[in-house]
This record gives sequence, C-alpha cells and structure tokens, in this order.
Amino acid sequence: MNTQPSSRFLHLAKLTLVFVYLVIIAGSVVRATGSGMGCPDWPKCFGHWVPPTDASQLPANYRSYFKVQNQEIAPFNALQTWTEYGNRLIGAVLGILMFVQLFFAWKDRAKDKIIFRLALFTLLLTGMEGVLGAIVVHTNLKTGVITLHMFLSLLILAVQAYMVSRASGVTSTKPTSSLLHKLLITAFILTTVQILVGTQVREHVDVLLKTFDDNSRKDILTNVGSLFYGHGFFAWVLLALNLFICFKLFSDKAFFPSVRKLVFGLILLLLMGIGAGATLSLFALPPFVQPVHLLLASLLFGVQWALVIKSRS
Repeated sequence: MNTQPSSRFLHLAKLTLVFVYLVIIAGSVVRATGSGMGCPDWPKCFGHWVPPTDASQLPANYRSYFKVQNQEIAPFNALQTWTEYGNRLIGAVLGILMFVQLFFAWKDRAKDKIIFRLALFTLLLTGMEGVLGAIVVHTNLKTGVITLHMFLSLLILAVQAYMVSRASGVTSTKPTSSLLHKLLITAFILTTVQILVGTQVREHVDVLLKTFDDNSRKDILTNVGSLFYGHGFFAWVLLALNLFICFKLFSDKAFFPSVRKLVFGLILLLLMGIGAGATLSLFALPPFVQPVHLLLASLLFGVQWALVIKSRS
C-alpha cells in the first residue's frame, strides 16, 4: 500500500517552499531599501488595497493622518511604498498556497497524518507571521519584534522543508554515526543563532542610520559594538565547524554518496556567505548585498537542515 502523499501534494509543497524563501528575501529587500514603513498601515496601504503612485493621490495632511505612535510619517516615497506592498503580496500568495497545501494534505491524511498536522501547523505559523508583520508596522519597526519575525520565518522554512522531504520519501537515508548526526544538529542550531544575531545587528544599524548621514555609513558598524564583532567572529567559528563536518562526511563512505551535492553546496554557501558579510563590513553596507547575504544564510540553513534530516538514523 502506498503510504506517501500524492505527487500533486509534493509539487505544491515544493512550490510553497520556494515562496517561503521569496518572502524571506522580499523582507530583506524591504529592510535594505528602508521600506519598512513604506505602507504606514496594515493590511491596507495608505488606506487602499492598491497603494498610490504619487503623493498627489493622498490627502494634504497624509503625514499626520497616517501617523504611527503619534509621530508623523516620512514623506511619501513611491519606490519604498511599492517595495513594501510587493512584500505583502508575496506573503499573501504564500498564505493562499498554505491553505491549498492544507487541503491536499487533508485529502491524503489517510496516507500520512503527520504531514496533515504539519501543514496545519505551518498555516498557523504563517498566520502568526502576518500578525507579527502588522505589529512591526504599528510599532514603527520596534527592535526585537523584527528578530522574532525572522525566527518564525526560519521555523516555517524548517517545517516546510521537512514536509517536502517526508513527502519525497527521503526523511532518512543510510544511517550515519551518532557523533556526525549530533555535529550536524549543533551546526544547524548555531547557524540559526547566527542568523538571528545578524538580524539584531541589522536592527541596530537601522537605528543608527537615523542619526548618521550617508558619508558616515562606514562608522555605523563600529558603533553597533560587540554584537557586530561577535557576529563576525562567530562566522569563522561556524566555518571551522562546518569544514570539520564536511571532512567527516567525506570520510563516511556509506553516507556521503547520498548527500554529495548537499556537502558541496554547504561549502560553497559558507564561503559565499562570509564573502558577502565581509563586503558589507568593508564597503559601508551596500544595500544590494544585504538581501544576497540573507539569501545565502537562508540557503545554508536549508542545506544544513536537509543534512540533519538525511543523517537521522
């Protein structure tokens, strides 16, 4: 008897996973372009479902009318507004995909009840993520809320990736050593912490950007203090740990062939991620590198999680 969900569920789950990544990257683009308050209200944008393209389409007193926490908003910026609006649209598509995914998981629940429960869980998490997005806007990008927002995104990513793996029938391959499995779990947890610390660094940078002009951007990171230097140092610790793990994986003749591509991807993502981080540090936070840095970190998170799943005995 076939106990795996239907192929249509698997294809839908993979598409949903892609959109989880798109939401994470869209959120990073919003942060990099300073568009977090591009729409000062939620779920609408300047009181409309389709935002304006010019300030002339808004009331004369729009800055005080749409004030946040009793403070006037910044002058209207069409690029920032539509960047934030695009982020919301991608999130809305993800929500729809989550609903459809839950429907197909319900239809296949006789084959795999766990996937149905996980599909319901991811839908609830996505709803919580939407509520947190509203809180981020209503609190004017309050420090700490954005980090929690990122943590939920990673949790959704991990659960969705596990569903894809389970629906593919590859939740485990040939068992590897207990030590290697524990090392993979440790590296995965530390990478998660590193991403969240990086989010906090970004939060502090956003606060400092309000007091520094563009000519002083290179001084911003040094003013973040120990958090920034700790984030940079920890990247090298993670590199050393993961290179050791890769060495152990290469040595496992039974397990390595099944994860060869993941191992090479892990090494490549580590090196590219550190390179992007160094670029941000050396060249005064170029905005276009910030989404790339988060994309690489999120892909690394996904690859490490896949290795944890596949190494499970």
